[in-house]
Amino acid sequence: MGSTKIRFYQTHNGPCPYRSNGDWNNLAFQTQNLSEEAYGSLLDLGFRRSGFSVYHPICSGCTNCIPIRVNTSTFKASRSQRKTWHKNQDLRVEHHPSGFCQQGFQLYSKYQQNWHQCGSPVTESDYLDFLIHSPVRTEMLYYYDLDRLLAIGWIDVLENMLSSVYFIFDPDEASRRLGVYSLLYEIEYARKLEKNWLYLGYWVEDSQKMSYKSDFQPAELLFNKKWVPFKQHHDLFSKHNAST
Repeated sequence: MGSTKIRFYQTHNGPCPYRSNGDWNNLAFQTQNLSEEAYGSLLDLGFRRSGFSVYHPICSGCTNCIPIRVNTSTFKASRSQRKTWHKNQDLRVEHHPSGFCQQGFQLYSKYQQNWHQCGSPVTESDYLDFLIHSPVRTEMLYYYDLDRLLAIGWIDVLENMLSSVYFIFDPDEASRRLGVYSLLYEIEYARKLEKNWLYLGYWVEDSQKMSYKSDFQPAELLFNKKWVPFKQHHDLFSKHNAST
């Protein structure tokens, strides 16, 4: 069996989007085709992907981006999450292979301009490179209120897991808490497919954009290339920092 050489490179992406200080740097490689097994192994090493780019944070002096995953078989929704779930039962969710449509691009543009206050207009090329292109099996979940598109979620479907890639929503519908609802929906979808894990990307404790992921329990965090229960992580992380 032949081997495929991977060419890694470093990316320097400017200021950190999650914390007020520091720069955002990644170790990355490009690929247009990955097996489910290979990408699952990369997730378990702390990698993520954006389009065809597979990356791992290598920010100087910072280890705050911690991979997090939810055990879908034992997950229990909180009271607040159950309320959000019931509030959005009027929505219809359609599953499609990852692909471009003008309606999706328009929602992405509105989301970036209004929610993330993106200074410059996004282009179709940006959208394709960031979300539509994928080296693995990716599904787009379209959330509709009747015929009105409210949100889209991207998930990678792997051997024993789903990986939540990205989520956008109409900022006018912020009161629905669609980000919470989408993760609850993905957990239920993982159960239906008999996938034991939903990977949520990186958890950053002191970032409002990322800390919400710890609301979905029981969860595990990646520490020294091993998954450990969320509640044990703080003790291990504190001991690790004290010894370095």
